[in-house]
Amino acid sequence: MKKILVLISMLALSACGAIGIGSNHKTMVYNNSDDTITVTSDSGIYKVKPNNNISIYSKEHISIQTKNANCSQVNVERELNSGAVFLDIIPGIFFGIIPIFVDAVTNNLYRMPEAYSYSCAD
Repeated sequence: MKKILVLISMLALSACGAIGIGSNHKTMVYNNSDDTITVTSDSGIYKVKPNNNISIYSKEHISIQTKNANCSQVNVERELNSGAVFLDIIPGIFFGIIPIFVDAVTNNLYRMPEAYSYSCAD
């Protein structure tokens, strides 16, 4: 019985990105420019007025653009969720590829930044 409990707890710890650490798919986008920006993500297209912010849900990337020709389009890319990968490797070494597979399937190997500030001065 004790071996079964240890095995269950190790399996629970093996997918740390999905269970423990998780991944941040929400990004607070701040518009510090003088123009309204258009934010495009997995969850839709949003307009953000100057000096306002919005919380955006996205698993992939966020694209920010404005109608102002002097301001370029910006792509906010996701980053490696290093804490989850580290915990997938260290306790997960006993289970082979299972921990990384679980986190990859649940899309928890990567994370979006918690906040992004868009600025464009004419």
